Amino acid sequence: MAIIASYERHPDLGCEAVVFLDDESDACFQLQRDLPGGPRAGEYCITTGASAPIYDGITNWRRVDNRFEFALTPRAARLFGDELLSFQVVASDDVSIDELAGHVDRFLAANRLP
Repeated sequence: MAIIASYERHPDLGCEAVVFLDDESDACFQLQRDLPGGPRAGEYCITTGASAPIYDGITNWRRVDNRFEFALTPRAARLFGDELLSFQVVASDDVSIDELAGHVDRFLAANRLP
């Protein structure tokens, strides 16, 4: 099982996202944020890609090599089935693991696990 990660910027939709997709099950974990000037540009949300967004759903996060770990709020944990999401990531052809971590850090600047 590989988790393919990508960064997407959609000016037509007014948002940007870091998408983590399980290539076997098509399960998806997305971090999204409005582009600058949008109504919620200073906030992030998480979603399955098909679910309603949950704002401020991550309490902490960290990266260890190619592993990304996200500690979720109780509401987000109910949606994703666990309070800690942890997965080994393979970057897409368009972005490196370091670039992905930079985007996640930018989205979640105040939420780092030790």
